[in-house]
Amino acid sequence: MPKFVTAAEAVSVIQNDAAVIVGGFGSYSSAEELLQALADRYEAGGSPRNLTVIAGIVPGDKTERTEPMTGYNIGLNRLKAEGLVGTVKVGLLNDARAFSWAVGDNKIAGYLLPMGVLISLFHTAAGGGPGFLTKVGLGTYCDPRQEGCMVNDKAREQGEIVERMEIDGEEYLFYKSFKPDVCLIRATYADEDGNLSMDHEAVLGAELDMAIAVHNNGGIVIAQVEDVVGRGTIHPKNVRIHGKLVDYVVKATDPDHHRQCIAFPGYRPELSGDIRTPSAATAPLPMGVRKLITRRAAMELKPGIIINLGVGMPSGIGSVAAEEGLGAGMTMSIEAGPMGGVVQEGLGFPAAANPDAIFTQTDMINMYHGGILDMTILGAAEIDAKGNVNVSKFGGRSNGPGGFIDISQNTKAVVFMGNFTAGKSDIEVTEDGLVIKSDGDGIKFVKKLQQITFSGEYAIKSGRIVKFITERAVFELSDKGLVLTEIAPGVDFQKAILDKMEFLPIISETLKPMDARLFRQE
Repeated sequence: MPKFVTAAEAVSVIQNDAAVIVGGFGSYSSAEELLQALADRYEAGGSPRNLTVIAGIVPGDKTERTEPMTGYNIGLNRLKAEGLVGTVKVGLLNDARAFSWAVGDNKIAGYLLPMGVLISLFHTAAGGGPGFLTKVGLGTYCDPRQEGCMVNDKAREQGEIVERMEIDGEEYLFYKSFKPDVCLIRATYADEDGNLSMDHEAVLGAELDMAIAVHNNGGIVIAQVEDVVGRGTIHPKNVRIHGKLVDYVVKATDPDHHRQCIAFPGYRPELSGDIRTPSAATAPLPMGVRKLITRRAAMELKPGIIINLGVGMPSGIGSVAAEEGLGAGMTMSIEAGPMGGVVQEGLGFPAAANPDAIFTQTDMINMYHGGILDMTILGAAEIDAKGNVNVSKFGGRSNGPGGFIDISQNTKAVVFMGNFTAGKSDIEVTEDGLVIKSDGDGIKFVKKLQQITFSGEYAIKSGRIVKFITERAVFELSDKGLVLTEIAPGVDFQKAILDKMEFLPIISETLKPMDARLFRQE
């Protein structure tokens, strides 16, 4: 039977050099009280040291960097003190930016893997397997012929975690498994036997696989819960983790340490599927550049498809699709598990209001890897002439890909959307077209990417349909490279497009204006 203890008592068992799995997904399901107790223990006594943190998407609120590094007080950023963490093996650091800078500055070793691969590795580790064999990551920085997921010198000093293999004439990547010592996870309720339920969680991570992996490796499973309930009061179908897999249970003492979502106070039952509410429908986007881009991307939708939406600008697709009556019977899905419903924006992502179902990340990733998606709409930070895309590395900060690689390499049609340039701009959308009063000074269509997160060559070989949609130009990917197919009315072709690219795209023989309806208010 697990022990019911304080957070300080629970984390006191974590040893130097331990491999610690940290649960949570962005602003959801973070065991904040456990993370803070671990940070307090280190500050008070200097131990444990040199932890390896393993996570799919690390918990956090995307707080920007400050100098000196203060103000990072949410999610994994609570463990930012120098010496506490020595290595990260994660899918995305963007939500805990103190760590993305630390990896970029080579202060800690950084292994950044596709999120879905990590989720699969939790499952593999639970079963005692040596690793995970997949095509996910081929042609990207995860490929050992490029970086092999080792994004800084400290990681390269520690050694490789990915191998290329050939089976029956086809290429695969083999991601090596790990042996975790501890996991810090969160649940809603624990009963007196330590059985855990996830009733109020808006997303269901791989907590069961995490707990099994740690337990079967002889490690320690620590769970933070909202409350403790009587023995037998949790319905057996709602028990996500059996008490025999749990070593310590900590009831959160600070409500702020157990919010459903970092982005808002209180509990929203429409996100966990407890109620359905008509107020979940999102308001129409205001007319402007974002709506223009989102409208054009939404024109790619087809009735009845299953679609994934990326974080940021793509999350507005649901609003435009509803407003325009597009994609009848279309089902939205998110790699975090929700399927159907209204995808939340900003820090509310990746939950959905009024979802049809909430799968575990493990189940959703299996569906994605198997090819269930008809289309995905994602963001893009840098694009080159071959249709390669970078979303994982910016300047000195290493973020990781999240589920981007898992999704984009296994989806029939991939649509990238975003502003044509980076930086502050002043662009007016009129019924006659675009008026560019001032343009962003950052070039996104570049000769050389900082990192390849999406391989255009792999996409073409795999038969994917790939498009790039901006406010002033639309491109398609061909076996010859990036092809310019549409331009916005009102823009200067040379000054607004070609002069803002570091390479000359292929100009389609059927180049045409973007649909005039996109620029109208209605």
